[in-house]
This record gives sequence, structure tokens and C-alpha cells, in this order.
Amino acid sequence: MKVVSAEQMRSIENRVFNNYGLPSNVVMEIAGRQVAVLARRLHHEKHPGNIVVVCGKGNNGGDGLVAARWLRHWDVPVQAVVWSAFDDLPPDAQHALHAARMIGVQILMPAQAAEALHNAGLVIDAVLGTGSLGSARGLAAEAIKLINQAGRPVLAIDIPSGISTDTGKAEGPAVRADYTFTFGLPKLGLFQFPGADLAGKLTVVDIGLADAAIEAEEIDVELTLTADVKSWLPSYSRNAHKGTRGRVLIAAASRGMTGAAALAGEAALRVGAGLVHVAAPESSQPVVATLRPEFMTLAFPESAFGGFAEAAAEPFLARAARADALAVGPGMGTDPEVQAFIRKVVANAPAPLVIDADGIKAFSGKPEILAEAPVPLVLTPHPGEMAHLLGISLEEAQSDRFSTVRLAAKMTKAVVLLKGAYSLIAEPGGVVWINPTGNRALGTGGSGDVLTGIIAGLLAQGMGAQEAAVTGAYMHGMAGDRLAAAEGEDGVLAGDLADELPRVQRDLRVGLPDSFTEFWG
Repeated sequence: MKVVSAEQMRSIENRVFNNYGLPSNVVMEIAGRQVAVLARRLHHEKHPGNIVVVCGKGNNGGDGLVAARWLRHWDVPVQAVVWSAFDDLPPDAQHALHAARMIGVQILMPAQAAEALHNAGLVIDAVLGTGSLGSARGLAAEAIKLINQAGRPVLAIDIPSGISTDTGKAEGPAVRADYTFTFGLPKLGLFQFPGADLAGKLTVVDIGLADAAIEAEEIDVELTLTADVKSWLPSYSRNAHKGTRGRVLIAAASRGMTGAAALAGEAALRVGAGLVHVAAPESSQPVVATLRPEFMTLAFPESAFGGFAEAAAEPFLARAARADALAVGPGMGTDPEVQAFIRKVVANAPAPLVIDADGIKAFSGKPEILAEAPVPLVLTPHPGEMAHLLGISLEEAQSDRFSTVRLAAKMTKAVVLLKGAYSLIAEPGGVVWINPTGNRALGTGGSGDVLTGIIAGLLAQGMGAQEAAVTGAYMHGMAGDRLAAAEGEDGVLAGDLADELPRVQRDLRVGLPDSFTEFWG
């Protein structure tokens, strides 16, 4: 599913209005009715009582007035507060206000808003839409403050008022919504913070935009759908065996960090790889071998600090020649010999390679070296590792995550997965995928090692680097979502995530609805 900026959405809408015979007032009618349908369901199932629609002076307010009219038509108790003189409304919104009055919607003045909002069962935020620029000011800012002060459940139309459509930033007051119904396509600001946090439960509402109008925009941001993941999962005949499901070789661990190796190895197995070998320094290998009997372990020369010795690179690469996918980094440490080992492995890798954690640190400030790798790479940095890789501050790395991940992919010529809430996956050509799964349950030690193993296991089964990274992030997050739903978001262990993967893959193969296309999930 495409994700758009404010300018791209305006361009698509204008194309629909001008080229596809769908005038703006008809689109407003469709959008407003869709909001009313979902608001009526909320009213019946979760939030009984009066619905108050707070309307600004733009077309977002017009959408709210159409919704109010339909709610009144269905005998749902509704009032609308209009924060604008009639003559200041655009023509479509003027027509919507007139129609709402004619059917009997009670139209309130701003002075009546505070009391109405305090007594509401549900508030619909139709103050500012995606076309607004800058921070909320004047009457709009006052309306937003009153909505938040009321403390009632809020449904935002298109995007919470006060949030930047493109960046998710709030320079002034912004509505804190429980639900956001966004029209046609999701907006970039809904996946960046604080916008993502203020949006609540996101639902993408179909308003009949022509597919050709969307395709003409050449949008380069995608939101991962379950259908995408299902289409990429490997398929096997009935006589498949471990030799046909891919071989993974993982270099991981150092003294005191053996768990990282075990978690990565287990995840590669849990995602379906047929054979997994975990390479570890000599003194760590016996410990790793006891942690999971299903993968095989290999011992390699170690440095004085208990990590891989630089001399281990040659024998490791000899074993790597028999693998379908490689992974380096989990728990390896950062002593000079380890970093030299990693750089030699990357420079001579014979199979697609996942680089995580300490593997990324071996290239700090020198991302261009990774562009010389002879095989497809997937990098999986968290924001701190990304900052080290690019030689920038953490604040710079996080200030515009889309630009950051694109830059890293361009400089390394790799697929780059920037971890975090709504992880981003970029390929060197500039396309970015937003991962919609996951929650704070993933914020636990070893979670990233599990992700590394998942991606390596998928690469070994024949997936391309981009597909493996996007699918891996989706499955990893989905495992966290399922565990959080069953047990809560706190106290989930990384090993629990690995254990959940077979069930995640089973259900993805069957096909599941996407939570953001359902009313609530």
C-alpha cells in the first residue's frame, strides 16, 4: 500500500477531479459517509452517547459536516461545532453545512463547544486536514485545546489536527486521537513520532480513488501488507527436505555473549531454514552448543579478548562457500581483531549476508566500504548503530528517519533496515517500506539477534534481500504483537519471539486481514 506526502495526495486528488470524472463534492460525500459508517459503529459498540463533530474552516470540516448529516439521518445523536463564518468556508463545505442544517443537525457556535465536548460520548476531529501548513493557530488551536481538555474518546478525520502530514511533528497544539480514519492512502506523518503516537488506532478508508491516478504519482514509500509477505514466502513440494530448504552459516558470540548466537541460530531454524551452522570463538563454542541442539556449531580461533581472531576469517569463508546465506555480528564484540575478521568476511562473502550489531560497528564512519561487497547485503542497525555507521549524531539519525535510511542504502548499496517503532526498510534505489507490526515487547535483549536469524533463514530459502528484510521485519513484529495480545507487552523474552515464528508463518500462509484496513483489530 502506497504512503503519501501532502503534496502527493493533493496531486492524486486533482488528477481524480480533472481526469476521472469524480468532482470534489462527490469525493467529500464519499469520505464523510465512510466516517459516519465507522463512527456509528463506534457509537453502538464502544462509545454510546452524543457525538460532537468539531469542524474547521477547510474541506476537512466539510467531511465532518457530511458525516454529521449521515449520523443524523441514522438517528445517531450528533451535534456539530463550526469554527468558521459561513462565508469563510470553501464551496463544498458550505454545501455540506447547508445540507446538515436542512436535515436537522444541531449546529453549535464555538462558545458552546466546551460544554458539548465535556458531555460527548465521542468527538470527531475535523478541524485541520492534510492540506494545512505549519502549526495550528488562532481558532484552530483553540478548538484543538478544547478537544484535548474534554478528555473524551476522539476520532480524527484523515490525520489528527495539528500534526504535520509529512513529518508527524507537532509545532503547536495537536489532537490526541484514539482513532484516525485516513482517506484513500495513509500519510507519512502517521508513521513518524509524535504523529504516530497521537493517531491512535489507524484505519485506511477507501474513498474510490482511481488506481491509475495513484500509479501516475510514482510514490516510493510502501506500507507492508500481509498479502505482500504471503506472496514472498517460499513454497515447497511434498518431498522437500533439509537439504532443499537452505543452509545458513552465522558468525556470532564472544566471551559472555553466547546467547546472541543461540537466538540467531534458533530464529533461522524457526523460520524454516533446513540446516543452520553457528560459528563461535573456541572458548564460546561449547556453551553455544548446549543452548540449542538443533543447530550445529563450529569453533574458530579467538582473539585475546574472547572474540573471533582475524585469522579465523579464512577458515570461516571456506565453510561459507557451502552456505546459501550468511550472518555476522550478534554478540561478537568490537575488539580490533573481531572488526578485522568482519571486514574480511564482508569483502569476500560468497553468499547473501546479513550484518547486525557489532558487525555494523566494524564499518563506523566508512559506509562506502560496504558498497564493495560482492554479494547482496542486508544491514539491520538500531538508531545508535546507524548514527555510528554514517558518522552522524543520534539526533540527526532520528530527526528524519526516511532520509537517514535512504542515505544509508545509497551509500552502502545494501538493503538497510532501520529498527524502531515503524521500522523502515530501504533499498539502494530509494524505495522505502514501512513495517506496521510490532510493539514495545520487542524492546528486549536479544530481540535484534532473532531478527538477524529470521532474515538469514529467509535469504537461505531463496528470497531476495529486500523481500527477506521486509518479510523478516513483518514476522518479527507480528510475533511480538501476538505475544503482547496473549501475555502483555512487558516481560516477553527474545526466545519467546523465536518460539512464535512457526505459528506466525502458518497464519501468514493462510492469509490474515491487515489491522489498518479493519475497523479495529
